[in-house]
Amino acid sequence: MLKVPKSLRKELKKPLGDLHKSIDLIENPLAEHLSENKLLIGIGDVTTRKLVEHGLTPQICVVDNLIERKPVQNELNHTDNIKYVDNPAGVITEELTNLLYESIDTATMDNPVIIVVDGEEDLAVLPCIIKAPKDTLILYGQPKEGIVLVNVDQAYDKAQEYINKLIKE
Repeated sequence: MLKVPKSLRKELKKPLGDLHKSIDLIENPLAEHLSENKLLIGIGDVTTRKLVEHGLTPQICVVDNLIERKPVQNELNHTDNIKYVDNPAGVITEELTNLLYESIDTATMDNPVIIVVDGEEDLAVLPCIIKAPKDTLILYGQPKEGIVLVNVDQAYDKAQEYINKLIKE
């Protein structure tokens, strides 16, 4: 298990990619990305729901059934390939990392996966960046600001730097 030290919490709140006010503003590049059969990962309940509503269904969706720490029922039903994992807040468990890595290796447009996290999915972006192909796009919500679009190739070094600073327990 990797735990976030207090000294890194503020830094991890900064976007790892480009911040956009709405998916509407990046819908065309995302559609083109999917049409080229490149991997798209959605992290977070609101982000993932909005992607699916726009017909931009990610091959991997990571949700925790919480929006700003309040319980919600996600209504994702685009696949029966649903996996469950425990991952407490402020950590990245080995189980979550393994499931993300497996999903990156196996998820396709015809066989997408939904990962439902019991706990918190906020840090899932880091192992996704490390494992995903360089041309992967990852989207996650930035509370009260919008949506972050991460280009894996551009974010890899920063993600690795963060992971190196996490405390191994």
